[in-house]
Amino acid sequence: MRHNRIIITFLGFFCLVLSCSKNDSVSDIPDNPVEQPDQNKPDAVKTVSFNVPAFTDIDEVFTKTQIGEDGTSFSWSANDTVGIYPSSGSQVYFTMDEGEGASSAQFDGGGWEFKQSAVYYSYYPFIGDIYLRRDYIPVSYSGQKQTGITGTSHIGPFDFMCTDATTASSGSLSFNYHHLGALLYVKATLPAGTYTKLAITAPSNAFVSKGYYNLVSSNPSIISTENSNQFVIDLENITLTEQTQFMVYMMIAPTNLNGVEITVSVLNDQKKEYQCKKTPSRIYEAGNRYGLTCSSFEEVPQSMGLIVGDWDDGGNIGGDAE
Repeated sequence: MRHNRIIITFLGFFCLVLSCSKNDSVSDIPDNPVEQPDQNKPDAVKTVSFNVPAFTDIDEVFTKTQIGEDGTSFSWSANDTVGIYPSSGSQVYFTMDEGEGASSAQFDGGGWEFKQSAVYYSYYPFIGDIYLRRDYIPVSYSGQKQTGITGTSHIGPFDFMCTDATTASSGSLSFNYHHLGALLYVKATLPAGTYTKLAITAPSNAFVSKGYYNLVSSNPSIISTENSNQFVIDLENITLTEQTQFMVYMMIAPTNLNGVEITVSVLNDQKKEYQCKKTPSRIYEAGNRYGLTCSSFEEVPQSMGLIVGDWDDGGNIGGDAE
């Protein structure tokens, strides 16, 4: 992972169309704590940083949104965009547009001045909705797709994160994020073939399909609005010429699967389904990385298949959604 400094370009207010006049651009929102900068002010915020913590793992450490091919590192991606809410006024957004980055990205203040006395909240990924409520940031874990046996770029858009209330100190404003979900991988050993989907099925509706979190809560967490007994991820460009072990990565909301027998199912392009039974011994908590090793799969007839029928990218199969 590169640890060089990257420049973050400020894109502007989401809800404000900037005029040609500097004074006109801020006169419409006099109470907004983000204004045109005056770097000569002694209390001006001169640097803004965006810092992501490591995922906790027994053997390895991770840091965000793009996992390296070795499965050991994350970094901000070039197109990652974060949203920032001031305590009052419109949200703004920043994008990381200088290619590969690091877990800590720094910005020099750019075209706007952050007030020392103001309180800010940040979240990722940014949602371009003019009516987005800061106390109801929606999330969805459906639609994940891994491309290739080393593909990991799909993780970022589902790594929902937010910060605590943040104020400037000594001319610097630092946003320190919390992961709201858990990073889960399946280490699968499968025979030659082309594989198209993987599913994890539980006896109850243990997986959050959709939900939300309150950005300004003292302890933000995923609140479910739709649950399923099955989590599904699409696979693309995964063709094995011989028996091979590879990793499938996914983001899930925290859930308790401790002592629960689950079924890991993989489907190939011939509609053959392979199953592996596992009984996790952990509660899957936010900010952690967990693994399921399936070194032995059993081919099952379609009548016993769990994912051959109605594919709905993470919807409920074999049970009613809550």
